[in-house]
Amino acid sequence: MRYACKIVLRTIFFIVTVLPSLAYAVDAHAMLMLGTQAAEFNLGDFEGKEYSLSQFSQKKAVVLLFWSTWSANSQKALKRFEEFHRKYQDKGIQIIGINAENQTISKEDMENVRKVLKDMDITFPAIFDRELKTFHDYGIIALPSTVIAAEGKIVYELPGFPLVATEDMFDFLRTLAGEVLIKKSEPAYKPRHDAIADANLARGFVKKKRYEMAYPLFNKAIEKDPAYALPYLELSRLCETEGKLAEAEDILKKALLINAENVALLSEMGRILSKAGRTKEAIAILEKAVSVNSYTPAHYYFAYATAKDGRLKDALAAFDKAIALNPFDPEIYALRAEIHKENRMAAEASSDYRKSLELILKISN
Repeated sequence: MRYACKIVLRTIFFIVTVLPSLAYAVDAHAMLMLGTQAAEFNLGDFEGKEYSLSQFSQKKAVVLLFWSTWSANSQKALKRFEEFHRKYQDKGIQIIGINAENQTISKEDMENVRKVLKDMDITFPAIFDRELKTFHDYGIIALPSTVIAAEGKIVYELPGFPLVATEDMFDFLRTLAGEVLIKKSEPAYKPRHDAIADANLARGFVKKKRYEMAYPLFNKAIEKDPAYALPYLELSRLCETEGKLAEAEDILKKALLINAENVALLSEMGRILSKAGRTKEAIAILEKAVSVNSYTPAHYYFAYATAKDGRLKDALAAFDKAIALNPFDPEIYALRAEIHKENRMAAEASSDYRKSLELILKISN
């Protein structure tokens, strides 16, 4: 028993030591890619026929529905998009279902997927993301999730399948298809191209640890487009990395003054407050974020804050909910491992650290 405990503790020590150095291998702010280039892919269906994004470049828009058989709302999403496909397929809107069943897809997975598609009589292309490369390229944080690309750029994103936001998305698609809506929807927000360029360049410098070059570029992006959330989030994380916690919080406060309902900003603020030990404040903010949509980080930051507040049972249930939305996010397991470790659950902590590291290494490769 003592030997087993030593092995577990050594594993925890090793992974806790290694994990921080790999943290920036994972995109902390996924599903915030509006206006950026849509990633190319070449993925096959059951018969081995390959599909790519570029082959539909003549379409008005390409809708990428990321789904799985195990996610609660995926079949609802498949049904809605099949109805839309049958009505609007000749209007220049291409639907593609991208299955993200598991990191590696087994024969059993294939049969499960085949059965769902057959039972639902899905007629649009359904392809497999076998190693989840496309899943990660698009920063997917929940299943189902929808990404809409037009003219090679991402023009719409929707994590999960929330009721009101889903109807807004289909209104957007019907407008693209040329339908005149009785109820006019507001144009979807698009970040300024020059702000996107500055933010992306800054992110490149962060990866190279050239932080002095990243700071002014993030600030330029914010100046050019104050409504663009991504540079605030990245700048806040950069400040936190360098121990400037008060500055990190101030950046998020400034962003929330402009967009108080942004779930990514709310989630990040909740995370920082949790880390600072201000759990009551964190929980209040994260409860609001969790209620907005299926933004997975909101759920696991809420779980983390709840654990820090001494409610371990509720926290573990919240972690399970986050995993149900996206079992491929390494930060879920890293945070849960920390909670397990604090509660002297060494075996559980070791298992979660291992899982987190395994996912990070797969994403990095």
